[in-house]
Amino acid sequence: MTALLILLPAAPAAAQEPLPPPSAYGAGLEFVNLSNWPIAGLLERGSYEIDLRMYPVGGVHTFVTLGFLRAVNVGFSYGATNVVGRGKVDWNPNVEFHIKTRLIPETMAFPAIALGYGSQGFGPWLDGLDRYTIKSPGFYGVASKNFRFLGELGLHFGANKTREGEDRDLNFFLGLDKSVGPDFYLIMEYDTALNDNADDELGYGNGYLNFGFKWATSPQLRLEFYFTNLLKNVRGEGKPVNIQNIVDEMGGAGRELRIVYVDWF
Repeated sequence: MTALLILLPAAPAAAQEPLPPPSAYGAGLEFVNLSNWPIAGLLERGSYEIDLRMYPVGGVHTFVTLGFLRAVNVGFSYGATNVVGRGKVDWNPNVEFHIKTRLIPETMAFPAIALGYGSQGFGPWLDGLDRYTIKSPGFYGVASKNFRFLGELGLHFGANKTREGEDRDLNFFLGLDKSVGPDFYLIMEYDTALNDNADDELGYGNGYLNFGFKWATSPQLRLEFYFTNLLKNVRGEGKPVNIQNIVDEMGGAGRELRIVYVDWF
């Protein structure tokens, strides 16, 4: 399976013949999300991941995830905007929490299934709207399946129910990862943003599309880069003045850099 789902049993290339593990498998390296959204991959028990994310307006989020049990990961995150820049650093109001458990492992015929909860959104915290720029997942379920196709291909589909903002409709997300050599992976994800398309929300009905890559420079270190909100779903036309002001400052597509370190206790 791709490095996104290393710990899931891999689909056989032929009957009774499992897929060879990626080169980083021996170090316990595994991807647990795409760009923003979680997938069914888990860190192994006894391992940990530190994910440093840098985003527009000088923002930084730090995620720490622990392989707490064989089928459970837990963690926390915190961040601020204007960390890189001038003037006062604007800290987020809360330390956020995430937990994920894999209920069903992947088989040759069926995907892996995981359930979880995450309170960390993406981008700056917006005091006036009581939400992150991209809302946190809240409660979610996700299915992930690997295939052999010119290397390795992972497909992922999920649903979530956020607890942020006024629009809390059931939402859906999907994505894929594609290996390009043993240590390089292309990533694409799409968030339908059905929970962010009301008149008093930031979204405009296009959803959020992200594209980027993960590069495993070593079994323990990854560099990641993403182009975010490529459909420019954050718009102010016809919205209240407070929404328009937010969009003028931080709307449109963005670029994000991430440094991820994985190791064992």
